[in-house]
Amino acid sequence: MRVTDAIGDWFAARGIEHYFGYSGAAALPILDGLVGHPEIQAIQPKHESHAVHMADAYYRVTGRLAPVIVTKGPGILNCVGALATAMYDTSAVMVICGGGPTHHLGKSMQELTQHGFEDVVNVLRPVVKRAWFQVRPDTVMDTLNQAYKLAVTGRPGPVFVQLPLDVVLAEVEGEVRIPKAVSSRMRPDAQSVSDVVELLEQAERPFVLAGGGIAHSPGAAAALKSFVEELKVPVATTLPAKGAISEDHPLSLGPVGRSGSAAAAEVSRQADLVLAIGARFSDNNTSNWRSGKIYDVPGAKVVQVDIDIAELGRTYPVEVGILGDAEAVLVDLLAAVQGRDLGSRWTGWAQEAAARRRAWEEELRPLLTASSSPTTPARLMHEVGEAIASTGRVFVDIGDSISYSEPYMRIRRPGSFVITPGFAEMGTGSTCVLGAAVADPTQPAIAVTGDGAFNMTSAIVATAVEYNLAAVWVIVNNYELGIERKASELLFKRAHPWGRFRRKDTGEPYNPDYVKLAEAYGALGERIENPDELGAVLKRAIASGRPYVLDVPTDTEQKTYFVRGVERTYPDKWGESYPQYSDLRIVR
Repeated sequence: MRVTDAIGDWFAARGIEHYFGYSGAAALPILDGLVGHPEIQAIQPKHESHAVHMADAYYRVTGRLAPVIVTKGPGILNCVGALATAMYDTSAVMVICGGGPTHHLGKSMQELTQHGFEDVVNVLRPVVKRAWFQVRPDTVMDTLNQAYKLAVTGRPGPVFVQLPLDVVLAEVEGEVRIPKAVSSRMRPDAQSVSDVVELLEQAERPFVLAGGGIAHSPGAAAALKSFVEELKVPVATTLPAKGAISEDHPLSLGPVGRSGSAAAAEVSRQADLVLAIGARFSDNNTSNWRSGKIYDVPGAKVVQVDIDIAELGRTYPVEVGILGDAEAVLVDLLAAVQGRDLGSRWTGWAQEAAARRRAWEEELRPLLTASSSPTTPARLMHEVGEAIASTGRVFVDIGDSISYSEPYMRIRRPGSFVITPGFAEMGTGSTCVLGAAVADPTQPAIAVTGDGAFNMTSAIVATAVEYNLAAVWVIVNNYELGIERKASELLFKRAHPWGRFRRKDTGEPYNPDYVKLAEAYGALGERIENPDELGAVLKRAIASGRPYVLDVPTDTEQKTYFVRGVERTYPDKWGESYPQYSDLRIVR
């Protein structure tokens, strides 16, 4: 048999049900080996980056890997941003790329030869867990098995394998072997657990921070709920973990960060012990690590749990750093605190935190129910949250949509809110939503996206129609790159013309007619001018079972939501030290 036939058999033996990608000359031999496996569904979106985003979302929803097949040169380079997104946001993706024949190395078209033979591996190394350029036919299976294992174990992430044409078409003999999966999950050591319990016994105002690691650890959300209920301590989430514990839960403060819950920020500042589970303390989560803006570090003690040792103590000094799986660590910590009645010591602290949350919610209520037109972003996000209250998932795109969804959208179920703020690539929400539609068609899939992000990726609607995939795109249509325009005006008191979408001949606001665009693709579309109609239209779009585009003109006068005192500030004076940025300071 040919190597390509073995690859097709490997897909089948692995139990792979879907693969994504885009055809191209160098990919044809790989695709030929899959022609004999029609039971594995092949989905080709209109751009290679869409394929990677769809595979990314597929893994987040199912915990299973769906390979991506692309051609060399422009094909694989179109994947770089999407691979970086998967890497930053901890999602397993395997990209298999066709290559030219080894006979032509250093001389063929679509080959990166400026520094030797095909050099795409060096381009991808910073954005994948590992990359291979395969030159022996008889070791292709070994490489694929190794790549699969690395992608889905430890901290999940993307991997890359390039297969030259003559390697793929080489004749081989033997059997396709699938090694047993690595299923062990890293647990904390006994001393670390004991140290955390001791810190809890000393703490007067403990605070639990649930990070994105909760979302990537099966069972971690349930373990988190049991843990905070046993201790009766307030809990907040990072943005990627929003909804890891229902935001209706009496101990939940919502997300904490630049655009999170004011209550969560206030409580975090007062906490004397922060237990961070699967959180890396990013710049947006911490207000750029400025002491007292979010956490009172170094005043407060920090316990940090993460599956990636590189994250432990990277930004804040930790009292205890635990390398481990979020669910396994929470289960062991829960066992260690049960029966100690620690929670009775913090009744007043928990009540104070809950009161702050209620006060913040009352402050937001007028925005969430506003009937003014154009629709306020707050009302729009609130209605989308209500539409998926009991079923469905929402994928939030990059841009001002982040700063509106974080505070205004209430999420009640773990895994129903998906966002990729790590690498923050525009268009991820618009394209990831179809990966979820493929992975789990029983759950409604909604993308909330700005007009800027949707304009980059609108061809995804064609993919939805072509493959009969039900998804809803809700476009925050403000005729601008809102967050960039507002930031320019804040920083420089003026904005570059690129911040707004305007016709050069008339100066009028410009965007495509999104309803006609949807209809041209074969989808359904509606423009919603009256915010009081949002709930009913969202229900109708979901119930249609078809690709559906909702164009919602929104109020550009409503400011981007930032927690008071947590404005976005960057070091802008070269050569000056910055508080909490490093242990060392520049001598002036």
